[in-house]
Amino acid sequence: MFKRILVPLDGTPQANAALLVASTVAKSTGAAMTLLRVLPATESSGDRAAIFSTLEKVAIELTCDGLQVEPALREGEIVPQILEQARARSIDLIVMRSHGRVGLGRAVLGSVTERVLAASGVPVLVVRPGGRRVRHLRTLLVPVDGSPGGAVALGTAVGLSQASGASIKLLRVAVPIPEHVYTDYDYAAIPDFDPAAWDEEALASAGTYVDDIVARLRGAGVPAEGVARMAPEIAKTIVSVAQETSADVIVMSTQALTGAARALLGSVADAVVRGAHCPVLLLRRTEIDRETGAHQEPLLTRVWANTVS
Repeated sequence: MFKRILVPLDGTPQANAALLVASTVAKSTGAAMTLLRVLPATESSGDRAAIFSTLEKVAIELTCDGLQVEPALREGEIVPQILEQARARSIDLIVMRSHGRVGLGRAVLGSVTERVLAASGVPVLVVRPGGRRVRHLRTLLVPVDGSPGGAVALGTAVGLSQASGASIKLLRVAVPIPEHVYTDYDYAAIPDFDPAAWDEEALASAGTYVDDIVARLRGAGVPAEGVARMAPEIAKTIVSVAQETSADVIVMSTQALTGAARALLGSVADAVVRGAHCPVLLLRRTEIDRETGAHQEPLLTRVWANTVS
């Protein structure tokens, strides 16, 4: 499980939300924490000393709470410094808050969080401003879709469950056939074509898939439940189920698109981060797919062999 956690801070009260979640994960996993503050090179030496002193006090306070914490102060551009610290300290989890920008402003200004996720290859636990304060890990919501990324996200959730004692809630969302699909084309030639029946079969198949994984997790001693939903919008359904189940963390994969591609193509994970009231643990899907290929069943076997013992 996680051994070294990096927490970039910006000196604002809102950053404390990321600090709280990071501390909760560190307590559960025994991970060491690095608190990072990146300053512009123009900062005066007096200001740098005062800022480091404040950062050091926070680290000492957390150390008194039984955690292994060290402060780090660096100068330069924020994203390159975060990436450099992640590499230099062999970080395997970055915890940071999202600034919550939406629409064109976010597309133009960019996001430190998504740039770090896209470039680091390290899982990023994103904390939304105004979200719930997570002091304990009791429920992990894991959306599964049959992809390699979904399998590795599940493996990460299993490891976190074993470390913290949290239960896993699996969710698979079956998307109904859009009306235009069967109104724009002539399906009269297809015997017994019934869109509603197709949707029912898709939902039943999703339920069977989830039930099978739940059975295998329980057989390995991992507390798990599952649910399948039929809904046209996957992200909204994930957010809704997270609220219904009082999930402490959502664990999912993402393609980590940035810039124009992200603005044009959209992202389920991005919509979940913006809508969820709990932190979202993201694993970059492009790296996962490149390393694992597209064979789900063997991948699930390897994931559980590495995480369930």
